[in-house]
Amino acid sequence: MLAVRTEERAVAAPHTPLGGNLPHVRCVMTRRVLPFTMAFIVLAPGVAMAQGEAASASQSPGVPSVVLRIDPRLIIEAAEVWRLIAGRENPVWPGWDASDTPILFYLPGEQDVLINHPRPPAGFVPYDGPVPFPGGRILVRDGPGFLQYDGQNTSRDIEGVRTLVVADALSNLRQQIRGLLEAPRPPGERPPDLSFSQLAIDPYDQLTLIVHEAFHVFQDRAAPTKGANEMLLLHYPVLSVANNVGFAQEGAALAAALRSASDSACRSAAVRWLALRRQRRSLLPPEAVEYENGAEFSEGLAKYTEYRLLETLDGRTPGQAMWLVQGFGGYGNLASRRSRLVDRMLQHMRGEVSVNNDPYGTAPLRMRLYYSGMAIGALLERLHTDWKDRIVAPGVSLTDLADGAIGADAGELRRAPEDVRREGNDDSLVAAKRRLAEEGRARIDTVLGGIEHGAGTGIIVDYGALATPRVALAFTPFGISVVDADRTIYTQIPIRAQFPDGSEVAQTEPMPLLHDRKRKLIRFRLPRALSPQEVASAAGAVAPTGQEVRELRLALPGVVLHAVRATIQWEGRDLHIVLRAPQR
Repeated sequence: MLAVRTEERAVAAPHTPLGGNLPHVRCVMTRRVLPFTMAFIVLAPGVAMAQGEAASASQSPGVPSVVLRIDPRLIIEAAEVWRLIAGRENPVWPGWDASDTPILFYLPGEQDVLINHPRPPAGFVPYDGPVPFPGGRILVRDGPGFLQYDGQNTSRDIEGVRTLVVADALSNLRQQIRGLLEAPRPPGERPPDLSFSQLAIDPYDQLTLIVHEAFHVFQDRAAPTKGANEMLLLHYPVLSVANNVGFAQEGAALAAALRSASDSACRSAAVRWLALRRQRRSLLPPEAVEYENGAEFSEGLAKYTEYRLLETLDGRTPGQAMWLVQGFGGYGNLASRRSRLVDRMLQHMRGEVSVNNDPYGTAPLRMRLYYSGMAIGALLERLHTDWKDRIVAPGVSLTDLADGAIGADAGELRRAPEDVRREGNDDSLVAAKRRLAEEGRARIDTVLGGIEHGAGTGIIVDYGALATPRVALAFTPFGISVVDADRTIYTQIPIRAQFPDGSEVAQTEPMPLLHDRKRKLIRFRLPRALSPQEVASAAGAVAPTGQEVRELRLALPGVVLHAVRATIQWEGRDLHIVLRAPQR
């Protein structure tokens, strides 16, 4: 997800540059890969294009006029999910009928495939080949498409219609491997080999990814104003020892509830979870609690549909085409896969999974809420409560519904944390979270020092003199580090800043960007040092230092900048650009 931030609020936008080959691909889990594998993956889309051109050149009767460059298995897998969710009797989520939800499959720069879209944009042509989608028209457009980033598994508006978006497997894999290659490792350490099983695309993960993203389209319709305000992350104590220990304790209680053999054991573990959550949240600012509730609704419930899909498919007869998908073994017993989701929930809530190679920022927190929301949804099912119509109502959280379903009295809620303290098994966990907090603070200071004093030319944009001194930032909520109450660092993707006077700063490659709200400036460092002559050449003229320039346009390595009115000043190795209000 990309978020658009202003000084007052954030608006979610359909853009998710970070991905991995995992269900609902919005993070990169730390594994490692040899460099030659990356080179192979980068070449693969070009190979696919060459094959497509060869096929078109040798057209013969019976051969489709349009060649699929995306993997046809995506269409097969989506059709398999649609067998369950496209109808009034949807067993995954009653009341959700996905039959009119459009689907976009894409391979960046190569091809977009639209299915069941009521108003397809110009350039799409019908697909007449042998891969069908029941009840849906397949349209294809070659060349650069809607999305140029890898791993964009999300939902977005296309021609005003909310559309499910799934990246081709090559795109997801390339994004995952890029993250693996960039994973930190000791100097001189050679990445180990990977097995085929680690590179293989799991068909069950693909099925759950599709249902997850399709559910976001339903959420946008059923509860369009409900969800996480990503700017509340600026108030979240990501490195709090007590909060991170509490999350781990909650995860253990949720896992015990979901794996319990009886209803009474399930309720007992649920009471412990609720008491621990109340205790942990009592130490959080209200904005942090609000953020948790919003993220558990939007991402947690989408994760829950993955769990629920695996329950629903268990024992069913698959569509015949699924047997053509590599690695598919039927639906004989999917309990082990649901158990793996619970294991993953435990790992995330204990902070044992590296997300986007950043254990200190907001990425691990966000993924933690995917899994806690999933587990609370599954817990509500175990408690035999009617909750799915109620959760879409404004102001209702998963915690509220679980609290009502559990029905714990004050004595039970008081005893549960006391029992946890008496067990006293968390000394190593507390020590680990203290180290995390210390290392995280040191890491933030290091990144901050690099922005302010590192190598390369610094770019400082001061917007305090504008008539309306505000800025809207486009960023990923997976890449936020809070320095203090006034300063935030944004990472992971190219950041874009837009100002009320029409000025704009757009990074063309990811560089850590500092936003100082008190001083009204943004700053970052370019990948290399530039001379004043290079900057003047990029601007098309030599601007006198300190004098106002109109319609300044700069295309520099790593950034494109447009300032309606500005003054430019070199301060050591930093280029200081002060935006000016229009003269009346």
